[in-house]
Amino acid sequence: MQDLVEDVNMEEAKHVTKDMIKNCLAALGIVEGDTVFFHSSMKSIGYIEGGADTVIDAFLETIGNTGTLALPGLCMYDFAQMDREAIAKAWDINNAPTYTGVIPETFRKRPGTLRSDNPTHSVTAVGKYAGEITKDHINACGAENAEGRPIWASRGAFGKDSPWDKLYKLDAKYLLIGVDFHNCTLLHHVQIVFWEEYLKPNNPHAPWPVLDFRKMGSRLEESGIVQTGMIGNSFTRLTGSKDMVDTAVKIMADGGP
Repeated sequence: MQDLVEDVNMEEAKHVTKDMIKNCLAALGIVEGDTVFFHSSMKSIGYIEGGADTVIDAFLETIGNTGTLALPGLCMYDFAQMDREAIAKAWDINNAPTYTGVIPETFRKRPGTLRSDNPTHSVTAVGKYAGEITKDHINACGAENAEGRPIWASRGAFGKDSPWDKLYKLDAKYLLIGVDFHNCTLLHHVQIVFWEEYLKPNNPHAPWPVLDFRKMGSRLEESGIVQTGMIGNSFTRLTGSKDMVDTAVKIMADGGP
């Protein structure tokens, strides 16, 4: 995809408004009816008039009543001291805060926001497909028998019928706002798909696949599927969820990144 960079006066961008964010989203190709997911660094955007709510409202107004906005609701635990059972007991779907930033935590607390039922990698959502994206996460599955599966990867976290799988099926527009591919949780879904399709058939207890997220991000950018732009002062990457997963799985199957 060709890079699109919004022409924002940097002096004006020190105070970012909702209309400025909406203009940036339009330049990136976000339109009414889109399903959108993003990871973010609010600080990178600049001083935002109205704070995190302004960012959320800009997205919701851009995608409209027929669109869907989903954000990470990931939780942090003392993984060195807790086993899976203890993590599951500590999980509180209604009250457990997300550690993924001010914008996702503000979104989680908003009336009407739905949240998927998973102790480590829940997703929150509002809009047309919010119920579909967040339902039945507790019943999702994938690579549970992988040798060396990390303790932070709870059962079904990224597997079949998880919100990450549904974002793929809906081909959600996936943004990284002021963060890089190191923060891209959808690449964990890539690990699950690769394990299920390429490793499990030969060994039902094959090792959990190792993946360097930043290196994979570089390969995805080289492939041409990543569009870039600005949101306020924040360098932003955008790609389709299907393109990301399909391309990354192929790269892994070919021995990369």
